[in-house]
Amino acid sequence: MCGPKCTCFIFLVSIWGVCFLTIVGGLFYNNSVGLLEDLPGEEANSNIVQSEAQWEQRSDKIKDLYKQNAYNSWVAAAIHLGVAAVCLVRLTCIRIR
Repeated sequence: MCGPKCTCFIFLVSIWGVCFLTIVGGLFYNNSVGLLEDLPGEEANSNIVQSEAQWEQRSDKIKDLYKQNAYNSWVAAAIHLGVAAVCLVRLTCIRIR
């Protein structure tokens, strides 16, 4: 098992990960234009001229990708929160001994 310094470090990194991933998930949920290039599969189709009907389909796909990335970020934040909870329990056990 990890000692107190390593456990504290992992706890702090996990808390930072929760904050960061929650913010990134919120930005994806609000369809932040700055994150458009981070959507999977969008970099290959960015320079193609399309008709209006194709653009509507692509726009719907982009919105779905934003939402999926937001949910993925929030799931990762929840995993980081779980790791932080385990580290907090470990720190408590170390201090009791």
